[in-house]
Amino acid sequence: MAASHGLQVAMEHATRLRDAAVQRLAQARLARQRAQQQMDQLTGYSGETEQRWLIRGQLGMAPEVMFHHRQFMARLDQTIELQKTQMARHDQLVQDAERELTQAELRLVSLRQVVQRRQHDAALALQRREQKEVDELAASRHRLKIQPTA
Repeated sequence: MAASHGLQVAMEHATRLRDAAVQRLAQARLARQRAQQQMDQLTGYSGETEQRWLIRGQLGMAPEVMFHHRQFMARLDQTIELQKTQMARHDQLVQDAERELTQAELRLVSLRQVVQRRQHDAALALQRREQKEVDELAASRHRLKIQPTA
């Protein structure tokens, strides 16, 4: 009975770990999605800004305005590179969370298999005991029938 209780406790613990891993994966995916949205905004803004400046540049711009624009675009490019680094970090966090969830699920499945096996073994042992009792009862009845009456 103690082993059964121990398995039950292990199953509950493994279930909690699995649920926590599911939660961490969801959070990692959400953070990754937000980072992707920021990346999309940055690259979209960069493209739009560059397109506007190409059109304005054809009209002729003062050199200092063009200088500031180039500085701004260089900063924007740096920001995009930083965001790429963040994206890689988020990708790694998602992969780690997926791996953790897989391990937690495998542990839970393993524990379930142990519990099922033990339940099967217990049912089989009970069936054997019952069969033994039936056989002993039949044998004792048979002995009673063949004993000579004195």
